[in-house]
Amino acid sequence: MPIHKANRNIFFIRHGESESNVLENLAAGYNYDAPLTEKGRLQAKYLGERFKREGIGIDLLFTSKLSRAMETAKILLQSSGNKSVPTKRSVKLNELQIPKWRGKERSKMMTSDVEASWGKNGKYYSPADGESEYEMQRRFADYIDKEIIFNADVRKIGKKLNIAVVVHGWALRCYFQSILEYDQSFIKKMAMDNTSISQFQYNNDGWRLIRINDSSHLESIDTKSRRYK
Repeated sequence: MPIHKANRNIFFIRHGESESNVLENLAAGYNYDAPLTEKGRLQAKYLGERFKREGIGIDLLFTSKLSRAMETAKILLQSSGNKSVPTKRSVKLNELQIPKWRGKERSKMMTSDVEASWGKNGKYYSPADGESEYEMQRRFADYIDKEIIFNADVRKIGKKLNIAVVVHGWALRCYFQSILEYDQSFIKKMAMDNTSISQFQYNNDGWRLIRINDSSHLESIDTKSRRYK
């Protein structure tokens, strides 16, 4: 295994509220590239202010190529005071997509047969024309390994790095299952709030979890969220 000269603080962040997030009765939103809502932009602003308040500078930034993640990242940098941060965007960090479910009612898509097949096959089940959670997990993990964990240029940097990865809730739950090795049934049970911070450290000893799904910066504007129900 390559030697890592510095610890990495990796902040995995879910994007702010998107137009699809407010349509909870749908299995998938009409627009796979749904933009942020006004509330989502405010959430991203509060996220950035928290980074600034906690004195967290961002050395590297990664996002998916979906607008809700890219806009969240842009607002995060602006409101945290981080400037000229090297940024990479990739479709490999995009959310799991199920095209045939877009704009369809959840109750009509999650039939008893689908639930039974998903329950039996777990993350290896491919719903409709979508990829499986395992397929998404692997493409996400492969990208993180290549660009962050085992990247030669990153590995040579001789200082502690703060790396932000602004992406999507389902993708994060799948990825965390692979590195924390919890039962795959928890992929669907774990909450991942908009603009929540899940912080890990990575060094020669491997992964270390610091915090997960921390969205306490939203308490003043989000008292009706599921975190308080």
